[in-house]
Amino acid sequence: MLTTGYIITEKDEFVNSFFDIFKIVYILSAKSFVDITVPILYNIITGDDNMKKIICLVTALLLCLSLTACSDKNTPEESTDSITEQTTKETEKEKQTEEKNTTEDKESKVTPLLYKITDTDGDVIWLFGSIHVGREDFYPLPDYVTDAFDSSEGLAVELNIVEFEKNMKEQINALAPLVFADGTTISDHITEESYENAVEILDENGVYLTLYDRYRPVMWSNLIDNIIISRSDAEVDLGIDRHLIEMAGNADKEILDIESAKAQYSMLASFSPELQQLMLDSSIEAYYSDTAEQELEELVDLWAMGDAEGLCEYLDESDEFDEGMEELYTEYETAMVLERNLLMTEFAANALEEGEELFICVGAAHVVGDDGIAALLEKQGCTVEIIK
Repeated sequence: MLTTGYIITEKDEFVNSFFDIFKIVYILSAKSFVDITVPILYNIITGDDNMKKIICLVTALLLCLSLTACSDKNTPEESTDSITEQTTKETEKEKQTEEKNTTEDKESKVTPLLYKITDTDGDVIWLFGSIHVGREDFYPLPDYVTDAFDSSEGLAVELNIVEFEKNMKEQINALAPLVFADGTTISDHITEESYENAVEILDENGVYLTLYDRYRPVMWSNLIDNIIISRSDAEVDLGIDRHLIEMAGNADKEILDIESAKAQYSMLASFSPELQQLMLDSSIEAYYSDTAEQELEELVDLWAMGDAEGLCEYLDESDEFDEGMEELYTEYETAMVLERNLLMTEFAANALEEGEELFICVGAAHVVGDDGIAALLEKQGCTVEIIK
């Protein structure tokens, strides 16, 4: 399944606020209110023989894009029931935070990847591969991570999702291009079978509204992806980048964005109509798979163990495709991973050149492998050490 940028945390009440945002976006877009791009994410393949690759690509988005870590903080319209529900959620989250805080004196159970990057002048940055969801047993983070974080002058992330969640206008504007502006509906752009299957999935999960027929396939793919991920034990509110952003805020550290929401959306919106059809089809197929949650747990465990080789193998599940699929995968991988790796590497190199010791936290998919940030910096003459 290829997906857009939002993953919701609550198991039964996911997407409440974003559904309201979708309604507002539709109204505003009808008046040509905004002009920004949107998200599409990770998976390209069809057919029973490709199911494992589909699921791996679905879950791999958690290593790629910070927008997958967005929670449903804001709701444009709230009934009395929704306010009560939100209060309950906030109480649960406060309890969860308190429980996390009580773990500070416990021994860490995870050993995630952290790289120390040193240039020829002896300047240092820290490169931390994150995953955009988390579990309670991720905390506390190990001392080698918190020591590096404490020594740094600031935190750099793909996108400050905590601030993004507070900006309702930005979220609404970002979703606007998902609406068909020419009067057509989704059924005019995808196969009849895909449309019927997608409606069935959304309807049986209490999500479908006829209003959404005005939205592009990538939004439908995203909604189905959210349902799949909501079945797992992973929680967006326990995501690593979110945790570090909160730590930086508490420590009055500067928080820098490597990218912007607009840039991420603009990049994702560039995918072809053929790819959007494949995204939706793969989301539908993954939904009916009985291994999606297992694959997600495998990915989370690989991150927790700091298994760089295992992460690379997991991400490389998509290396072999059915005939005719290579071009679409290249289109996707180039924009989603390779070009962004170059951008992030340039950001890291500039920090080294300026002598600013930053703790750089980006999705682990951008860090590992021959085309990852660590390898690219090493090719530029930097010394790369794995710290554990």
